[in-house]
Amino acid sequence: MTTNSEMDYTGKEILKACVDFHGHLCPGLVYGYRVAVEAMARLGLSRARDEETVVISENDSCAVDAFQVLLGTTPGKGNLIIRDYGKNAYTVFDRNAGRALRFARRKSYVYGGAVPEEYAGLEEKMSSGTATPEELKRQKYLKALDLLQAPFADLYDTEEAAGPEMPPYAPLSPSLPCDCCGEMTMAARLVTSEDGKRCCRACAGK
Repeated sequence: MTTNSEMDYTGKEILKACVDFHGHLCPGLVYGYRVAVEAMARLGLSRARDEETVVISENDSCAVDAFQVLLGTTPGKGNLIIRDYGKNAYTVFDRNAGRALRFARRKSYVYGGAVPEEYAGLEEKMSSGTATPEELKRQKYLKALDLLQAPFADLYDTEEAAGPEMPPYAPLSPSLPCDCCGEMTMAARLVTSEDGKRCCRACAGK
């Protein structure tokens, strides 16, 4: 049985960089990889050094790791924003050009790879709950390979936002001690209680 480690990444170095960062090849990572590559081509982007590129991801799936590697968008820089609606949709903003593209899936996935009978058998075992760990890994691998070769238009609808409202830059705020636990907390995140104490959200929720 073919495994992930046997894939030839020759000519696919940027995909390998995503896999190395994420830890394995899987469908979720490939979705993010395909969107990132398409956005780079359409918007003329390179990897962001600061916040010149912003991604809003409407899920918290494996896809976001591809954006971190290829687009340089990270939670730490504040230019990777996750709004977890559970939707396979992403908006990529180019601050310098004032443009944004939204990529959204509107079609159910249908396997179009080279081994349809094997894939159908694996899907059946997954649905019945009888698939072994190796069979689950194999199903993900076959789906990832299929997603890599599928025409992008078969995966996502792409829309250009007219006059997009750019997300604000990551806020800068001094840190102050929480009046309840004493731990340093971003001032903008402190919650003022009825008795006038300014507490972190963890303490305020107790």
